[in-house]
Amino acid sequence: MKQGYTAYRSANIDTADQGKLILITYDIAIKHAKLALEIFDDHKQLETRTKHLFKTQDAITELLSALRLDVGDVAQNLYRLYDYMLRSLVDANVKNNKNKVTEVIGYLETLREAWTEAISKVKQQSSSPIEMNSVGISG
Repeated sequence: MKQGYTAYRSANIDTADQGKLILITYDIAIKHAKLALEIFDDHKQLETRTKHLFKTQDAITELLSALRLDVGDVAQNLYRLYDYMLRSLVDANVKNNKNKVTEVIGYLETLREAWTEAISKVKQQSSSPIEMNSVGISG
């Protein structure tokens, strides 16, 4: 059964449009940040917490690496925010500061909501595949 689910997820990602991939990446980042936050104060689970924070960082790095910085201010601002979130997660882990994780979750949820709205508007305006290049996302 697990092989079937893995194949389904792989096929789902392989065929996802650019907008859906962005949302999936946000979902991964949010999920792992919340999992890290749930066990943040349990020092016996420090390794697990660190793994969740690393997965959050990996997802944010994917979002950051997809930016096309040559297309305008939106991409530049997202780059700075993603960079800040990455540094905040490192700081949270090193200094045992769960408030930084909470702050990052807030940014991620707000950005995900904004992307959901943007994707919906683009889909309403056009029946063609979503073109995210205008906001600095490479495909």
